[in-house]
Amino acid sequence: MKLKLSDLSIRQVAIAVPTLAILNWAVFQFAVLPNMSEEERRQLYPGWISSPYVYALCFIFIGFALWFVFLYRGTLATHERRIALFGMALGSFFGMLMISAIRLSWHI
Repeated sequence: MKLKLSDLSIRQVAIAVPTLAILNWAVFQFAVLPNMSEEERRQLYPGWISSPYVYALCFIFIGFALWFVFLYRGTLATHERRIALFGMALGSFFGMLMISAIRLSWHI
């Protein structure tokens, strides 16, 4: 049986993406980062001020994606596009959340 994007629901994506994000955070928190030097950790996560526009663009993308998934009813709003965009928006949000959690716990 071949799984297609159209077979997924928003609820399944809403469960799968945070689960993967938590697993990714756990691997970094307990396996990867403890084996790195402090300088390597600082190289992996540069300072906040070095890239403020990336975070702003990420929040704009998340806002657009949520609007497209839940409010837009035009001809471009196919089920597959909504699922893909919703997954990317959740991935962006949880990626930024993971970076924030790692920065706070490792004092980077």
